[in-house]
Amino acid sequence: MQECPYAEKCYRKNPIHFKEYKHAHLDAIYSKGFAAGSGEYDIPSKYSNELINQQLKLLEKLFPKAVKESIAQEKPAKSSTAAPAANPVRREPPTVAATASTSRAASTSQDNSNLAKKQKLSERNIRDYIPVVVEKGRMAAKLQRAAPYNMFLTAITDSKPTHNEPLSITLQEILDESLGKIESSVQINFMIDIGWLLGHYYFAGILDKPLLVLYGDESPELLSIGKFKPQVTAIKVKMPTPFATSHTKLMLLGYEDGATRVVISTANLYEDDWHNRTQGLWISPLLPALPEGADTTAGESPTGFKQDLMLYLVEYKLPQLQPWIARLRKSDCSAVNVFFIGSVPGGHRESAVRGHPWGCARLGSLLSKHATPIDDRIPVVCQSSSIGSLGVNVQAWIQQDFVNNLRKDSSPAGRLRQLPAFKMIYPSFGNVSRSHDGMLGGGCLPYGKNTNDKQPWLKNHLQQWKSADRHRSQAMPHIKSYTRYNLEEQCVYWFVLTSANLSKAAWGSFNKNNNIQPCLRIANYEAGVLFLPRFVLGEETFPLGHERDGVPAFPLPYDVPLTPYGPDDTPFLMDYLQG
Repeated sequence: MQECPYAEKCYRKNPIHFKEYKHAHLDAIYSKGFAAGSGEYDIPSKYSNELINQQLKLLEKLFPKAVKESIAQEKPAKSSTAAPAANPVRREPPTVAATASTSRAASTSQDNSNLAKKQKLSERNIRDYIPVVVEKGRMAAKLQRAAPYNMFLTAITDSKPTHNEPLSITLQEILDESLGKIESSVQINFMIDIGWLLGHYYFAGILDKPLLVLYGDESPELLSIGKFKPQVTAIKVKMPTPFATSHTKLMLLGYEDGATRVVISTANLYEDDWHNRTQGLWISPLLPALPEGADTTAGESPTGFKQDLMLYLVEYKLPQLQPWIARLRKSDCSAVNVFFIGSVPGGHRESAVRGHPWGCARLGSLLSKHATPIDDRIPVVCQSSSIGSLGVNVQAWIQQDFVNNLRKDSSPAGRLRQLPAFKMIYPSFGNVSRSHDGMLGGGCLPYGKNTNDKQPWLKNHLQQWKSADRHRSQAMPHIKSYTRYNLEEQCVYWFVLTSANLSKAAWGSFNKNNNIQPCLRIANYEAGVLFLPRFVLGEETFPLGHERDGVPAFPLPYDVPLTPYGPDDTPFLMDYLQG
């Protein structure tokens, strides 16, 4: 087990984190407490007494037997002066240990013998490993009931109402056999805890199935996972610049009958992101294999989803993705009712065939073709878990590039237009302090003081995070969404769910030169879906708040009307966790 990279500065209170990482300073304090037999801990004054106590309580629950055993082994018989164990032996979740990479190769022979006895796990074991467990075999029916939107939010561990909410979901449900028997899969994501992910694959009964992993963040475990799990192929996505990010969160699930399913998400693949954070997912309908000999253009959706997704995957330039691109080409995607919205690194110009291919310009192109005319007084509402450097004023990038594209609709050319208002939902300091995890709930909100200080104008546009209707006001949002809706007419004009935060790197910014066609510069890989009423419902708008003529309301992830920041409110800054 490797040492936590935060060492003594670790602020986490998540059980899975403490099963994955050791903390020498906590182990020393914990072992002394057991050796003394008092049940109390002598916490050095340099630590936060409250935080350390909470972390020690976690260790008590997770490793009581292991600590006592390690102390007994290191303590000579009839001796009260021997030094306590500094690093108590931990019992990792069986699936994590079973899929361990080199960082876990130091397990004791006793651990290995125990693991050998635990190859067949019971329901009690899965509940020890996964906080929210839903009965198997019901996901297909849940997905059917979620039509026509197929959009879910992740279940929140500390919000019990979300455990049974029809539009809440867990990772186990995505892998549920009722959706099909998985024969192979692809996971494209930024942060991946491979032990945690393979634990889910184990409980889903697909641990031995081929898995292709494309990841963005540094992960030593993934470098050598193929030596220990030959069915896993892990590839770090190479980026053209040091500040670019492979930020997409996308799954491809291949089934034994030849069908495929696509899942586009906002959640990284590690425990914290599926614990007390609000995440969004879109799950495609089943995409059956086309008959042999079918035309190469067959099976396309009215939204062009298949072509757009294949073109996106081609941009990775990886031979390992070619079989999946071929599989998608031979899939019937005609039931897909959303557009694929991607971002890929590089400079991109408009073409006669596709228009703008990526980023905010692609979204603008689609809105100009298919969005019903919208009154300019209707604001553009943005919401993300991080905010980039947006410029010295709202005009610099937000209005000129971003809102200028998101305001587009199918109004006749020549109509006199004005820029709509821009609103940004981002958790305030108060939102985070009242979250399920207290200040630590802001761990998924990496917006820093240096950036915030350079754009004081942004506060005039900020809105609180509130999601009482979805039981998630205390679950900080890692979801990213963009929309326009009308409260008076109770309708939504369009909605985007995506991995893309509000930043130039994610959405792109135009290099403006009078002598050449504007070029949209994008740094990141991102993936999302656009919901347009004409393709989802065959109508001009989605109902908001209540169903309309039997059509369910669009499931916004937050409450409306929005609540603006008050005079004393400030956005939550990551610096608050680094003091």
